[in-house]
Amino acid sequence: MGRPYVTPHRLLAYRAEQGHRVDTPPCAVVLGWQASLLERVSSNRPCRRISGPISGPAGTVLELTPEIGFARLPIGAPVAAIAIEELAALGVTTLVGVGAAGALGHGLEVGQTVVCSAALRDEGTSHHYAPSDRWALPDEQLVDALRAALPEAPVGATWTTDAPYRETAEEIVSYREQGILTVDMEASAIFTVAAFLGLRAAAVFCISDTLHGQQWEPHFHSADLAGSLWRLFETVETILLASPLLT
Repeated sequence: MGRPYVTPHRLLAYRAEQGHRVDTPPCAVVLGWQASLLERVSSNRPCRRISGPISGPAGTVLELTPEIGFARLPIGAPVAAIAIEELAALGVTTLVGVGAAGALGHGLEVGQTVVCSAALRDEGTSHHYAPSDRWALPDEQLVDALRAALPEAPVGATWTTDAPYRETAEEIVSYREQGILTVDMEASAIFTVAAFLGLRAAAVFCISDTLHGQQWEPHFHSADLAGSLWRLFETVETILLASPLLT
């Protein structure tokens, strides 16, 4: 894929040269996108803010334990790739996305959990990290651990897109007929970038909106969604703390 000219190691060194503190995060980081989850994590866990990676007002990285961290990111595949590059440069080896996704599959309800088994690469970022292919895959061991911890959760593929306002009715019907359960904006980039860098990565979603009725139904501020995201975070936290994958 060629030698990168701009590297996260050089950027982090530059920040240190400019007098900014650059901390080492825990080796496993839970990625999140919802402000409500960041607030819940901050309120219910002892934590300290990690300085250095994901600079800017929209990105936050917290150390919860010496082993586990939490990063709240802006939405979108490019930001996820930047965050993963910087976290990897500082020693992170395991990533699990805990995010919201739209439901393509009939029967999926707001707040329901879905374990992601594959991601359709309909975003642009991942194609800079691996030859173009249809699917990006998560780490099998992490997926197995998520499935064991969430036995009632459906398991299936997601459609990762950069263009939420171009999720056309025709595409939705086609992908639903192919068995794709959800639509999101980061998973295929997370899996591809992580694999390129030699990291383990997986993703699990809570349904935030539905695309299987007569019209789109958003429920981004639903209490069911907020509660499900928190319970899902706790599940992922438990998996990571008990996992030999961190060694």
